Amino acid sequence: MEHIEHMEYMQYIEYLPYLLIPLGLFLLYIGIKYTLRFAKSKMLFEMPYVNKEGNFQLDESGTYGIWLSGKMFTKAPIGEFGFAIVNEQTGKRISIMPSIMRTRVNGFTNSRIELYTFSANAGSYTLSLTNDPSLLDTVSGALGKVVSKKPVDYTQFSIQIYKNKPTILLFLCTWLIILGFFSFVGGIILAVLDRKSGSAGMPRPISYA
Repeated sequence: MEHIEHMEYMQYIEYLPYLLIPLGLFLLYIGIKYTLRFAKSKMLFEMPYVNKEGNFQLDESGTYGIWLSGKMFTKAPIGEFGFAIVNEQTGKRISIMPSIMRTRVNGFTNSRIELYTFSANAGSYTLSLTNDPSLLDTVSGALGKVVSKKPVDYTQFSIQIYKNKPTILLFLCTWLIILGFFSFVGGIILAVLDRKSGSAGMPRPISYA
């Protein structure tokens, strides 16, 4: 009886690669699909960094992210500025919060990083750069100056606003891609090992119907 159970267990192991490979491909597809959707979010506003101030319109209430965009491998002006957002109808300043997770999206030549988030109703707003960066930006900027002594080329950067998406979604997509990759590769390795063991003359599991 134990021998039969052992053979049935080995038969399940033999089929395992053919489960892991399609599962890995499926997880990779889902993870990559939603990561690309996250990266291709519609930009609502863009202002060259050197302009220091600009106006933008929000068509619906919600939470939004303020991003710094620029060329990759270029020293960024993080730590040199903060933001002020004012509702043009009421004149009230909108509260903004530093983005703790610092979501980053990289392209082939450009990269963008989320610095702040804010919640606002539909309406017209003025975005201004200020001289009061957050503590997180100040620390990041100080580290950047230690790493690189080159001056910042401010013309290479812009400020962008996107509809905010929960960072947890990007985190989950990243793990789906990782799990999918290891599942797919693991399935291929198990399939190769199973074929080698079969070609070496090792007995295959016997099915007892």
